[in-house]
Amino acid sequence: MCRTREGAPEMPEARRSLFEMALDVSRAGLDAEGCRDVLEGSVHDALISAWGVELPQQFDEALAFLREQLKPCAGAFSDVELRRIIGMEIAWLAESAVRDKNRPVDLAAERDRFLSEARFGPDPLTDPDSPTKRISELETYLRTWADFPAFGFGIGDLDDATGGILPGEVCALTGAPGTMKTSLALSAVDNYVSRTDSGLVCYCSVDMAPREITLRLMERESETQEVILRAMEARGEPELAEIRASVTRKYDGRLVIKGHSPSRRMTLGGLLHFCLKRQPQLVVIDYLTCLKDKGQSDLEFVENAMPDIVSFAHQYEASFLILSQMSKASRSEQASGRMGGHSRGGGLVSELAHTEIELFQQHQDGDKPLVVAAITKARRGVAGQYFSLGYDGPIKKFDGTAQKMSKQVQRRMMFEPVKGFYSIAS
Repeated sequence: MCRTREGAPEMPEARRSLFEMALDVSRAGLDAEGCRDVLEGSVHDALISAWGVELPQQFDEALAFLREQLKPCAGAFSDVELRRIIGMEIAWLAESAVRDKNRPVDLAAERDRFLSEARFGPDPLTDPDSPTKRISELETYLRTWADFPAFGFGIGDLDDATGGILPGEVCALTGAPGTMKTSLALSAVDNYVSRTDSGLVCYCSVDMAPREITLRLMERESETQEVILRAMEARGEPELAEIRASVTRKYDGRLVIKGHSPSRRMTLGGLLHFCLKRQPQLVVIDYLTCLKDKGQSDLEFVENAMPDIVSFAHQYEASFLILSQMSKASRSEQASGRMGGHSRGGGLVSELAHTEIELFQQHQDGDKPLVVAAITKARRGVAGQYFSLGYDGPIKKFDGTAQKMSKQVQRRMMFEPVKGFYSIAS
């Protein structure tokens, strides 16, 4: 008896068994390909007639059934082909189970279309996954962003080496505390606003209070040290009015600074909701694991957060710059010469980011420390390059210069003799 349910195609009672049809085909003297052409539709029908929606749980029984029924045409269907036929029917049952029951549809025609696409693939002109459609999608994408510059840091050599960060991409900026990650992120914001006429930047500051980022903007714009600005503010000096006006002229309508508030803690969900509403083209998160829930581990948070960020960036063509601190163990590894994969929360940040830059501070006698940017991942650039970035220490601002550096590696012998051990000649 035909065992079906609503949503699965109603198949008529077969007048002849699949075995009888196979016997007739074999008597006609058709070759293996001819047998398959004649019988394949009946093979599909026999599966649904015999098992209906129970087919997914009866795979082995269905395979044995087909082998027995098709014996008269031995060799026409290999085991691999029979397994694929059963798989197609299981896929059809799954798809028909979730179809819109309120949408009238000719189930027989729908099933024929489904099986035809499963066997031969859809028309390349309409198939959304075909190279034809993907090329068309790429051309539309490139035309859309033709006038949109890939965001960079305003440091020519560094930007050339990374290839820039295009819309829909994620850049991870990693380093120990005090390696000027925030300063480099603000250079990216400044570079974006200066090079574009429109588009919003969202700076989510959860490591420092939003007012501290605002002070950093004033410090950069006026090239005045933070301690002096604070003193000027305390004294109410009139020069501050021009500094404020300069910052607002540059950033009003182009930059929003989000962060924790006394009444509400910023979360990744809250940030992405804001981004969904305002659609910024560049989103800076300073820094990532500060968005985790109380009691949540870094690893647990990052495993959920990074896929959400990458998915949002891809879907809405937003660029993300994610700052990440380093654990003490990672700092020790970095100090010993290992670069890359040091973001808090495990290696998932590095794996999913399109570009990763690791900052390292190297102290020197009688001079200010070197701030070295190591490009540890670059999908369009060249990873493994190192640059010493020029900066003005008092105002915590990079000056746009970079010097190519080479990493010094001290090679040690892999093996050495063990003292007191002597081989005994036989």
